Amino acid sequence: MPLTRRNVLTAMAAAPVLAPVLTPAGAAQAAVPQTAVPQAEPAAWPAAVTLPAGHRFDLKSQPADLLGREILLEHTRVHQQVAFDPVTGLGYAVQLMSGGRRLPDEDPNVTLSTTDRNQRGDLCVNQLAPDGTVLAVMHLRGFGHGGGLGVEHVDGTPWLWLETDADRVSGTTTFAYGKHIGRIAFTPGAVVDAGSSLVEVFDPVPGAARVTPSLDIDHGRIAVRHETGGVAEYRVYRLDAFKSRAFTPERSFPAQYTTQSWCLYGDLLYQNQGSAYSATNPSPGNSWWTVYDVLTGAVVERTFNGTALDLVHRETEALTVRRTPAGPQLVFGFATQETRHMALYGISGTTVPWTDLAYDPAYTATSSYRPQYRQSGDRVDLRLRVTRVDGQPWASGSTILTLPTHLRPTRTQGMVGTATGAGTITGPLAVRWEVTPDGQLRVYDERGFAGWIALDAGYFTS
Repeated sequence: MPLTRRNVLTAMAAAPVLAPVLTPAGAAQAAVPQTAVPQAEPAAWPAAVTLPAGHRFDLKSQPADLLGREILLEHTRVHQQVAFDPVTGLGYAVQLMSGGRRLPDEDPNVTLSTTDRNQRGDLCVNQLAPDGTVLAVMHLRGFGHGGGLGVEHVDGTPWLWLETDADRVSGTTTFAYGKHIGRIAFTPGAVVDAGSSLVEVFDPVPGAARVTPSLDIDHGRIAVRHETGGVAEYRVYRLDAFKSRAFTPERSFPAQYTTQSWCLYGDLLYQNQGSAYSATNPSPGNSWWTVYDVLTGAVVERTFNGTALDLVHRETEALTVRRTPAGPQLVFGFATQETRHMALYGISGTTVPWTDLAYDPAYTATSSYRPQYRQSGDRVDLRLRVTRVDGQPWASGSTILTLPTHLRPTRTQGMVGTATGAGTITGPLAVRWEVTPDGQLRVYDERGFAGWIALDAGYFTS
């Protein structure tokens, strides 16, 4: 079903556009401290609500249209990735430069084509107001394809994380890709070349190709996607360790399926893929989500993306997570129209994972019915099915398990569960459960039956 356009983006204060700061090509640069490029500070984005690392965005929920329209960036090229300042909420979108555009320090007698820009890895980073208006731009030559982008806010300055140090290509090779990770302060109007001392360079996987980053500020992590020998892999690091150049990953696992964009949030890594509508790819197209469990590397979800099927030109592009006062939001984009405008959509709905509970060894449960809980706000859901190991009848008031401290209620609360219907019990197949302030989960029934007991949909208030 086509998505109804609506603008649900909470109003944010827009940063003023500052005077350009031009970095001449090849000019020697002094090392820059973290506060060397201060910018006028916009009003702070209200305090963010984060999610525990195991919570997953609900990719089947209805996305919101963040801008209410397709917007045109500085260059008429596909936006590769977007990211948001975690303090101000301002957006940033990276794209390859258009052919025929000349930067202030470039030779007026030379006109670079789109192919030239592609093969050099010349990028434009757009700073965006909440309505999609381009507030300022920064050009980065020789950096790469722009497949990864993150924003870290330090002392009033947004610092961009992206690929850098692309080797220029030629001939039939279409695009240049970065082989290192770069960190650079966003400076309105600046032109910076790869190799400048304005760029802090990280080389987590020496010799790798197509290296792109993703920041997870909420959980203090950075992930890197790279290709070695043509095989793609994800690596996840603590951000503080990475910045100290401790490049031993906490987790690593192979990438599956082709990838247009990707991002890390908590213990989940999201990637999307898909190409534009064409004679061989008509609507509804081929846009797919893939979700990995970072802890195991397993694919835990693969879902078709049916957002905005009515777009005339619909090419899967950006994927990131932004902070909002109501909680994190998964943001994704499509390149639209023949002039490659950008449309952004956001998913705020999440699914809460089930977590195993330890239980008394006097009982046994199958893997499909092991005791588990999930917590959303002050609601705690429980599910289980257990039997006595000794096969004896149940005693009313038996304690099955003790809940962790953070789940315990302030008063005793009751729930209704079910019992086996295999002929060992007469009357209703319902049993009473209680959870007490000290965390005891007990079952009550006076009939002395044998068999399993269950709590399939019980919940209480923690």
